[in-house]
Amino acid sequence: MTQKNILSGEELSILCEQIALILRGGLPMHDGVEALSEGYKSTRYAEPFAKMNEAVLMSGSLYEGLKAAGIFPKYMLEMTLIGEKTGELDNVMEGLSKYYANEARNQRSIRSAIFYPLLLIVMMAALIGVLIAQVLPIFDDVFASFSGSSSAGWMNLAMNAGKVVLIIAGVVLFLFLAMLVVLKLDRSQTVKQWLIKIFPPIRKLNQKLNATRFASSLGMMMRSGYPLDQSLEMMKGLFDDKEMQDKMSKCYDAVSEGADFAETVEKLAIFEPLHNRMIHMGSKAGQTDHVMGTLADLYSEDLDNQINRLVSIIEPTLVALMSLIIGAILLAVMLPLLSVMGSI
Repeated sequence: MTQKNILSGEELSILCEQIALILRGGLPMHDGVEALSEGYKSTRYAEPFAKMNEAVLMSGSLYEGLKAAGIFPKYMLEMTLIGEKTGELDNVMEGLSKYYANEARNQRSIRSAIFYPLLLIVMMAALIGVLIAQVLPIFDDVFASFSGSSSAGWMNLAMNAGKVVLIIAGVVLFLFLAMLVVLKLDRSQTVKQWLIKIFPPIRKLNQKLNATRFASSLGMMMRSGYPLDQSLEMMKGLFDDKEMQDKMSKCYDAVSEGADFAETVEKLAIFEPLHNRMIHMGSKAGQTDHVMGTLADLYSEDLDNQINRLVSIIEPTLVALMSLIIGAILLAVMLPLLSVMGSI
């Protein structure tokens, strides 16, 4: 099913919290979902929630209702299915509420990190355009009237440098806008996977996200009494990343054949070396579920910190680059001016 108009992180967080309250309050699921759908009647999600309400009424399953609505992300669907099978749907919904709240906060940080540099690029291009079109020609005429052609080299350098920067800025903006369009239209997420592979910062963030999902879901299922191999089998659908899907299949196959879980996870490099040692100790002590819960919290916090670090690096770097370029162009104007003033 192609998902359209998927709810935002904030909306998903609130919805999951509402469902958790319904479950913990003892209200029948179909009554709770009917109340939720009433609240969305005057929005663009009225039809999907009506389908969700009908599906829950017919099947008694929240998973079937979310699936019928077609506006919820795959991760939420799969975690809901796991929650229903483990009998921990209320805990799953509470966890999803926190997860999507964090995701919404991270998305705001990323949008800020992207928008601010783009704004600086546009401002830099506009300023350089004004310098090239209006300011530099005036100075060139003035210098030529005083010193002949002695300033021609500096002025040509400034003009050419400005044009190069304008071209680069235009290419960057075009590529960014084109990438946004492609990502919007790319239902198979091929482009997204390609970007993850070629950009190390994005790849590291994706690895942290996958590790967080793996640890939190496995820990929850094992706490509910599910065997390790059955838990791994149910987790196969949690990941959009093809590389992680392949790792999940290999992990399930190895554990089903009797391989040690900790050694298998270490070979597949799902977690960092230090955390692999924690898994080894937890497995020997029969506390794998506890270790997974701890790792989920650690990776979630590390993911937030890594995004914040990335944001804090991008903005000052671009400001410094912009200052150097503008300064170099102005210096090319000032040097001939100093030469003219010295000759007067």
